[in-house]
Amino acid sequence: MYCAGPRKETLVRLLLSDGLETVEAWAAALDGEDADGGIVGAVVDSKGNGDQVCAPLIRAINEVVPYLPDYKSVSAKLTALFSYAEEEYSSRVNELIQGWLCGRRHTVRFRRWILLDWLKCGHLTAADLHELLQWRHTLFVAAVNENVKPLKRALVDDLNTVDETIEEQFKDCKVMTETADTAIPSMKTVEELLDFCFLHAEQLATCSLLCAAKLHALAVRTQRSPARLAEDDEVLVRLRWSFLLKPVLFKPLLQHAVALKTMSRKIMTWNSEELGRLVGLVDVTDRVAVLEEMRASRDELERGFRAGVEHIHSSASTSKKQSALETLVAEYLKSLSDEKRKSLMAELERDLDEAPPHLFPSVFLFFGLIFKAMTLFSVPEEQEQDQVVEAVSILCALFDRRSHDPSSYLDVLSLLVRFHGPSNLIWHNNALYLQTIESLSATATLQVEPKFKWATRMVLHQLIFECDVRLLIQNKVNLSKILPPRTMRQVSIRLGAY
Repeated sequence: MYCAGPRKETLVRLLLSDGLETVEAWAAALDGEDADGGIVGAVVDSKGNGDQVCAPLIRAINEVVPYLPDYKSVSAKLTALFSYAEEEYSSRVNELIQGWLCGRRHTVRFRRWILLDWLKCGHLTAADLHELLQWRHTLFVAAVNENVKPLKRALVDDLNTVDETIEEQFKDCKVMTETADTAIPSMKTVEELLDFCFLHAEQLATCSLLCAAKLHALAVRTQRSPARLAEDDEVLVRLRWSFLLKPVLFKPLLQHAVALKTMSRKIMTWNSEELGRLVGLVDVTDRVAVLEEMRASRDELERGFRAGVEHIHSSASTSKKQSALETLVAEYLKSLSDEKRKSLMAELERDLDEAPPHLFPSVFLFFGLIFKAMTLFSVPEEQEQDQVVEAVSILCALFDRRSHDPSSYLDVLSLLVRFHGPSNLIWHNNALYLQTIESLSATATLQVEPKFKWATRMVLHQLIFECDVRLLIQNKVNLSKILPPRTMRQVSIRLGAY
């Protein structure tokens, strides 16, 4: 499709000429220019949608207006020009201005004109609901990025204006629910909605108010007051990690969800500063890479289960990116006091217990990084070894607590297999070693669910066949009392090789 080139020179000449301070004046002037092959016409597609394709006037505005040396002398002309363009190409003008606000940083003079002259002309309050939601997202992003205080205040004021306008359109709870339902599939519980929002946060970023409205409607429908929601661990774990990992949707959602108003004031106290900084160390790219590797390991274990594998050999392979990330996490852990490290582990343990299956990998990712840092990089001092013991205890407890979720316990198994847990010096604590072996042996014997029984046996085999052989020699008598005869015969075979 061919688009006629913009006539920047023509637009500059018109802006410098006298008059042209009304929509009618611009219409007459541009019609005259268009008759001479000027800058108004748009290439129209086969359906006649000129507003959806290239408008030379819009291109000319984009190439001229942000770069003017002064706006005071031409403010009235620009306002009239934009009003004319808005009548002709409404959606294109909105897209253009939103792109200016969210895109590359333009001059303060230009940003001031957009915020204090153009947007103050009632354009935000006159928009329909869909446009209001787009404007809300734009203003939010622009306010976050703006560093000039008067302009930041103007953006916040505009944001409040948009919020008030949206709330006016949502006065009727039925309208609120019906409108939200058009954008969000039918949900029956607050938890289902939070899960859906977490999984589709990027696509729903401009619909935070709709999500908040739907959440409020569900809370009312299920008779869950803010006080009840604030005491629900399954809701809280979702909110804590959604806010940490998907702030683009959940930060504005929490600001608008009436059902969560009492919680939103305390949002920053839900997670410790230590956890917040740990999450901040792992950017989105690294997070996705680690999650992909976790998924690949999980799939490999699934294949092992289906093939009836009897033992999984530990692997020393880690990617360079992960090694660098582990080093970064190890350095961060060493910078924390012993008390803060313990608190961080307890915080992760709490959330790993309550996390729903889709959220567990994202939380376990950070526990895994800490575990690897402790086992691979820590100096074997007594305090640090105690923390490794605590981490392993949490890992073994998680394996049992997540028995209802195959993906979760396979993630735990994968971590034990890939990072040499059995070869760590902590197992030279005979009491810990025997206690863990006894617990796993009992679970493997009593468990009836095939996959979990297999996974438990794989962990048990790790501790028996991948450990320092001296452990088996020292504990042979006690092991013979707690292991099944078949497994004990395998232990004897291993000892017979030494």
